[in-house]
Amino acid sequence: MSSGKIVLLVIYTVLAVLVMTQGDTSVGVWALRLIVLLVIVHTVEVLVFFKTCREAGGSLPAHLLNVLLFGVLHIKDIKAAAANG
Repeated sequence: MSSGKIVLLVIYTVLAVLVMTQGDTSVGVWALRLIVLLVIVHTVEVLVFFKTCREAGGSLPAHLLNVLLFGVLHIKDIKAAAANG
């Protein structure tokens, strides 16, 4: 797993913890807004890169889940794997 993906997982974890622990405070509300924004952006990326995921081989649901979590970072990995053979 690339360092970019690890950083993104850490960001998701921090945001989720803030939402769960800060609740109705401004920090909790903004963390939830960021999570929702990330989900919307990555959902659009799933739609945009669906064809790339389908053509990549392997498990389509796994590719789509990875794009939903990591966005273009996963697409970059798919393209790198395709270029290497």
